[in-house]
Amino acid sequence: MFLEHIQIRNFMGLNQLSLKLNQSTALMGENAWGKTSLFRALWRLMGQGGCCYQFVDEDFYRPEPGETIDELQIVLSYREHRPGISEHSARLARLEPVWVKHKDSFHRVHYRARAKRTAEGIVSEHDFVDGGGVPIERDDAHQLVHYLIEMNPVFRLRDSRGTPQDLPIVNLNGDYEQLLTRLSEQLAEEEELSQRDIKAGLDAVRQLFEHYFTPQGATSRAPRRARDIAIHPVTLSQLGKLNDWQPMGEESGLSLALSAVARTILQTRGGRPIEVGSRPMLLIEDPESRLHPTMLAVTWGILERFPGQKLVTTNSGDLLSAFPLNHLRRLVRAEHETRSFQIGNEKYNGEDMRRIAFHVRINRPMSLFARYWLLVEGETEIWLLNELARICGYVLPAEGIRIIEFAQCGHSPLIKVARDFGIGWHLLTDGDEAGQKYAQGVRSMLRGEREEDHLTVLPRLDIEHYLFDRGLESVFRQEAQIHDKHTPATRIIERALSRRSKPGMALAVVEAIELQGAQLVPVELRRMFARMVAIARRQR
Repeated sequence: MFLEHIQIRNFMGLNQLSLKLNQSTALMGENAWGKTSLFRALWRLMGQGGCCYQFVDEDFYRPEPGETIDELQIVLSYREHRPGISEHSARLARLEPVWVKHKDSFHRVHYRARAKRTAEGIVSEHDFVDGGGVPIERDDAHQLVHYLIEMNPVFRLRDSRGTPQDLPIVNLNGDYEQLLTRLSEQLAEEEELSQRDIKAGLDAVRQLFEHYFTPQGATSRAPRRARDIAIHPVTLSQLGKLNDWQPMGEESGLSLALSAVARTILQTRGGRPIEVGSRPMLLIEDPESRLHPTMLAVTWGILERFPGQKLVTTNSGDLLSAFPLNHLRRLVRAEHETRSFQIGNEKYNGEDMRRIAFHVRINRPMSLFARYWLLVEGETEIWLLNELARICGYVLPAEGIRIIEFAQCGHSPLIKVARDFGIGWHLLTDGDEAGQKYAQGVRSMLRGEREEDHLTVLPRLDIEHYLFDRGLESVFRQEAQIHDKHTPATRIIERALSRRSKPGMALAVVEAIELQGAQLVPVELRRMFARMVAIARRQR
């Protein structure tokens, strides 16, 4: 079984959150958007061994200074891996009274934890509900919660240098506890590790995994098909058995990853043993924070083999690319809730997925962290618009706005992805024939939205003619070295571009505008910047 869905109301920094999970899920979200509160909810209910967690004052959401919330609720929904398996598994049968069969033939367990402020203090309640939220009355509800925790414990993996050192160690009948503790201390002190130390750490981890978890043999996967590659363009998982993994050279990062996982398990509070065959959930917080990108790839390749569910927060575009596209979740704080966005509402064909894989996930993975995409035709616009926005008083990266060239990818796949992930978008195009086709394509994708919020068509054939006619003729003449008043504008522009190139000419325009002030920035662009920034700021 695995955690399929979590619903939170009025817990810590989350007033409302409904989040669907996969076997491995990556969370994107800005600071103070609820990721830490989500992890704390899972840790407090499922990570501390005992049953059942008693909520305290700091667990309640505080909407405004001085205001108080009197009730909170967390519902964890677990699903069997295959329909009906809960009816044939002795382990899963312990939860038989609270398994609920749904219309899709899967059985689920819905564990609900609530707390309420009363005159006597904070009262916590733990029970189970059916698919409609109706309580399943059980006198042994707490015992059933205890079984659920034993079968699906939560472990929290953080940088060991910031981990409290007073957590009790689970008593294991083996010498690998001492090995792992010593290894983690050396890593925390940034000592150089010898090959012997690294090998000892790997052996200790192997023993631990074999002691507790159902062994995972050599990876046997069906050949990756074209659609699989498009959905999951970067795979970092390592083939072979755990005992075949060997460090290369003096790369202690391999042991860092393995020993950190193992030490997290050993440091589980309450001193409880881990049930043989259990499938823990591993909470992994910003693994890129202390790792070079190369070692991050190695580390995730190892963590991906961990026999359990994984929930990861990250600000690494490279790590995002190692997840299937449908395993990504973007959290956005709205006025009354934290919303979770994921792929699924839009319709994608194979060509869409291939283009998204290459142009976004491989070439521009950091764009998924943006609040807003400005889609432009080419390099000239990228050079020009970033600087013109700055002159107008907007620093686009600080506003969460990313300029993306769409010509090679096509605008349709990018708009679909932006919509699914809750990313604002706007397309700027020339007024020529190609630009009119792009504009018509955008208009066909609007769903009752205002055109001016998503589309700007320059009233000239291209951006150079547009700038020429918007008060910047002298700049083009200077670069072209043509001062004859009878020479056509097209000839002057062509000559200027042949001498400076399109991007070079864009920079010359920026220099001229900066000397004269923001009033020389064309009005259509100023309006576009203002609209984009206003929409992006709504996500704060």
